[in-house]
Amino acid sequence: MTTKNIYSTIILLTLTFGCTAQSLSAAPKDDAKNAQLEKKFETLLSNAVLEGLWQMTGEGGLKSKKPLTPPKPERYTIVSASKIGEHDWLIQARIEIADDKDVTIPVPVRVFWAGDTPVITLDEISIPILGTYSARVMMHNNFYSGIWWSYAKNYGGIMSGKVLKTAPSDSADDKNHK
Repeated sequence: MTTKNIYSTIILLTLTFGCTAQSLSAAPKDDAKNAQLEKKFETLLSNAVLEGLWQMTGEGGLKSKKPLTPPKPERYTIVSASKIGEHDWLIQARIEIADDKDVTIPVPVRVFWAGDTPVITLDEISIPILGTYSARVMMHNNFYSGIWWSYAKNYGGIMSGKVLKTAPSDSADDKNHK
């Protein structure tokens, strides 16, 4: 690369990132738009089922170079999602494990926004029955995609699928809920 190309690249990067940073810092906070996005997110997750596939790290755990396991089906029932702080949300999740465990548990999460896209964030959150996990799960156009991991158990993986709406009785205390 010539000296002229290096200077041209530096100038281009400075103009690009300088203008972007200035535009972002000058953008007014739009509380009405934020409230609308948050309401849409709450509606998306309340009385919903996340249905898709997951894979996890193979032998060797988080630092393994082995391929992920084959995809397996997953299904998460969300009874409700409600905002409880600036970035803090409480998701009431129905957990069905085997035939004898079916409970609804509160899962505290943080939600951050990438434009109009919510990203559910867990950082070493202890989830009753399941253990301690971290995750980043993005929601967009009724789809979800993300990663999850547990340092304590030395494994993690990926997940993706579709967000499906259910009738309130399908995700709340119904005939199968113990």
